[in-house]
Amino acid sequence: MRTVLVFVLYFVCACYSYDMFVGDTVHKKMVFHQRVKDFAIPFKKRIKTLTYTDPEKRIIKGVAAIDNDFSHASANITDGGVGHSHVTVRMKSQRHHPLNFEVEIYV
Repeated sequence: MRTVLVFVLYFVCACYSYDMFVGDTVHKKMVFHQRVKDFAIPFKKRIKTLTYTDPEKRIIKGVAAIDNDFSHASANITDGGVGHSHVTVRMKSQRHHPLNFEVEIYV
């Protein structure tokens, strides 16, 4: 019963959170940091993809994409990620809003 309650609370919190954290970022080495910005266009959603490949072929332990504008934008991993040496992150703004993310990758 306790496990079900924890899962439900986690799901509810995840629905209201627009930042993306995958894997473990605590006490890990950050190897990549980039701000991804794009201006707003009326009636349009802005979509950007960012691809990172580690030149030393280290395994990615965590990926974070933080929405700096708190604008209900979304981010998801479309290729690679935790357990791979490459990752592609797709970021999509809310309609009529700019895109402003901080993307961090940890090994």
